[in-house]
Amino acid sequence: MRRRVRYLLTIVGGLVPLTVLVWLTVVRPPAPALLVPWVLFCALTVFTATFGVPLGGGLVSLLPTTAVAAYLAMGLVPAGWAAFVGALLHGLVRLRWGEQLEGRQLTDRVEVLALTAANGTMHVGSVLAGGAVFEALGGTVPLVQVDKANLLPLLLLGITYLLVNYLLAGAYLAGRGRSYLRHYVRSLPNLLLYEGGTLPFAPLMALVLTRLGLAQFVLFALLFVLGSLVMRGLALTSRRLERRVQELDSLQAVGQALSASLDTDAVLWAIYEQVAQLMPARNFYVALYDPETDEVSFPLVIENGERVRWRSRRAGNGLTEYVLRTRTPLLIPRDVEATVKRLGLDHIGRPAACWLGVPMLAGDEALGVIALQSHTTPGVYDTSHREILTTIAAQAAVALQNARLYARTDEALARRVQELNSILRTTREGIMLLDREQRVVAANRALADLLGMPLSELTDRRLIARRPDGEVPIIRRIGYTPEAWEADCEALVQEQQDHKRAIVTLGPRGRQVERTLTPVRDQDGTITGWLLVFRDVTEEVELSRLKEDLTYMLVHDLRSPLTVLKGSLTLIERVLAGEEDTDLDELLAMAHRNTDRILRMVNELLDIGRMESGRLSIRPEAIDVRTLLAEVAARLAPLAVPVHITLEIDVEPNLPPLYADSNLIGRVVYNLVDNAVKFAPEGGWVRLWARLDAEQGPKRLLIGVSDNGPGIPLEEQSRLFKKFQQAGSLGGRRIGTGLGLPFCKLAVEAHGGEIWVESEPGKGSTFIFSLPLGQAGSPGGDE
Repeated sequence: MRRRVRYLLTIVGGLVPLTVLVWLTVVRPPAPALLVPWVLFCALTVFTATFGVPLGGGLVSLLPTTAVAAYLAMGLVPAGWAAFVGALLHGLVRLRWGEQLEGRQLTDRVEVLALTAANGTMHVGSVLAGGAVFEALGGTVPLVQVDKANLLPLLLLGITYLLVNYLLAGAYLAGRGRSYLRHYVRSLPNLLLYEGGTLPFAPLMALVLTRLGLAQFVLFALLFVLGSLVMRGLALTSRRLERRVQELDSLQAVGQALSASLDTDAVLWAIYEQVAQLMPARNFYVALYDPETDEVSFPLVIENGERVRWRSRRAGNGLTEYVLRTRTPLLIPRDVEATVKRLGLDHIGRPAACWLGVPMLAGDEALGVIALQSHTTPGVYDTSHREILTTIAAQAAVALQNARLYARTDEALARRVQELNSILRTTREGIMLLDREQRVVAANRALADLLGMPLSELTDRRLIARRPDGEVPIIRRIGYTPEAWEADCEALVQEQQDHKRAIVTLGPRGRQVERTLTPVRDQDGTITGWLLVFRDVTEEVELSRLKEDLTYMLVHDLRSPLTVLKGSLTLIERVLAGEEDTDLDELLAMAHRNTDRILRMVNELLDIGRMESGRLSIRPEAIDVRTLLAEVAARLAPLAVPVHITLEIDVEPNLPPLYADSNLIGRVVYNLVDNAVKFAPEGGWVRLWARLDAEQGPKRLLIGVSDNGPGIPLEEQSRLFKKFQQAGSLGGRRIGTGLGLPFCKLAVEAHGGEIWVESEPGKGSTFIFSLPLGQAGSPGGDE
């Protein structure tokens, strides 16, 4: 229900008992002699309504006792008017001295009028209802004695008064909200205990007036007032002590809650929860100041009990910034707008009726502000709230400082981790970092690929831990045995070496890996972990092995023709000396052939290097293909005839001339035929053929060398054109250098052609190369 509507209904409702009271006054006018007692009861009504006793979270008073005593002493009409006038005067007192009496000043006159009407309705209605029940049961006023005849009427008088009073109060509070009604219902036992428990004194007070006279009644009233004040004082003292204990408990809870987390959001929410237990916090916010950007942010804002978001702003000249600048708490219980103008500040945001803000200080630095405000009710906060909030702000500042330091440390650590992860991701070397317990702290993708296992199965596992699926532990996957690992670590601990390096074979592909173990030390030199770096050196090892193989092959291949050449020269010397009778021409031919073989091997080595570096010039000229093939066949006939291998030539008629470097292309054909003779079976055949490419028409020429040898397995065909690679599983009459086919590939590609092999095991092999026809220029290069 809207507040103004509620006030209006309350005021209108208050006119009902007033109307009844006026009618009763006309019907049953009171005696003038009751004026003085009436004034005394009016004063007692104002006093008991004003000086209530705080008890159990609510406010109880002796007003029911006073109202019932007034009825029993003066009758229905005077007691009703005493209750009404007392409620009216009580409203004026609250309007003028509310802050001193209740800690809260009411400035809204409509609200004061509504509260006065509500109090008048409750007490006048209760007096009228209770009096009607009392008289209906045969009770008489004024009360002059208490006997068995009027015990029941007196009992029902008190019950009716309290019942009507509490029902009307509950109806009024229900209009204000469920929270008010729940609080009122919880306080009902205390109300009944105090207000119902003192109702038996009402007949006594009435009897003092009716039986002993006015003077004794005044004395009794003074004692009544004194006793009420003493009880109020004791209750207020007890309440202050309870509040102080609650504050201390809450402050301890604040400290524990703030120290329990290093997350800024969690710290701020803990601040709000503890503040809300100590004071009204339906409108609450925390402002944090960033001196680098000169901005004020609002990470936690509560409006009307709900969390909302406020945007950050440049530091201005509002109340929040004033507290930040002055570094002192600021309490404005009322007249907030006037105070803002007096301080020379700007009004920012929704107007407040009461405002409290305290700074969060870390040394001389103001981290931010904790603020509470009420938009409707002045005087909600007082100095006690300011002191408590200041204490909480001091604890909050420490917690926020710790949270900020933690956040900065966490951000710095996150940056370092990101940098480390970037290094781990981008480096080609495999990296494994272990702690002192030999648990893998970090590993990278390169290592996982090298070992052939998922990265998730590497991290956060111990080296010697066996995997659940029964696979070998990590220590064996990195080429260690437990004994070797302990030995290497012990040697590094004893500082016999600063690292341990070894070449090991790792992973399912059998890669050759250089493994380096290094201790990780802290600033004091204490070993805190181990770093393993794995560098794939397979290519280096293979190159070293190829170098050794090449040296062996060159020595072997050069030694054979040199031996023959030396033997030929020795025989020639003997023939010239007359010691031998041998055909000299045959010896010279043998010497020439082996000299050519040595020269060809050396030239192939040199030409391969030149072609790879682009320094070999191509000198094209017109070549008759049939003549080229015939010359190559004639040169290799001495190798084919002894093993009865037939060299066949098959050239398509009317082939146009080929424009190419005759020396290079001749050596290409020579190498292919030489290989075919080497692998063809005894009594076999080798065919040299040439024709136009059927797919390319007259633009390209195909030249091939076919044999009926053992064929080449498919898995070895891809390696034939690489340096120092041979089809070792096929045997052969002679061991080559592994340079012939790579030379062929480079020479053909230098002419803009391509070369390939077609073969099946057991069905022979055909090496084919394709060259463009037509006159071509020479690609640049220096020999």
